[in-house]
Amino acid sequence: MGGLMGAVVNVGELNQRVTIQRRGANDNTLGEADGDWADVATVWARVQPMRARDQFAAGQAGRLMDHRVLIRYRTDVDGACRLVWKGAPLEIEGDPVPVDGGTEWLEIGAIKGARDGR
Repeated sequence: MGGLMGAVVNVGELNQRVTIQRRGANDNTLGEADGDWADVATVWARVQPMRARDQFAAGQAGRLMDHRVLIRYRTDVDGACRLVWKGAPLEIEGDPVPVDGGTEWLEIGAIKGARDGR
């Protein structure tokens, strides 16, 4: 994603609330999780809708991400989770990236809206 690598983050920039959710443990006939979404945590975040140019660059290897989310580092956030921001689901695209490889900040690329029943 490259949006924050090498950047100094001011904690005051985390001025919005997002809820991290994980799908429940029920499995369908294909062995895929299909339970209800359960809240893991509600955290402070910086949510940035991406400009079209940034969406294209970020989506070169996959789908077009339209939001970049920064939260404090957590180990329980991965591509199996989703975020809820302002009442709308944000599907996490790929794995979240620790900013500068550290354990202070986590950058998450996301796509607004529910996809594949998510």
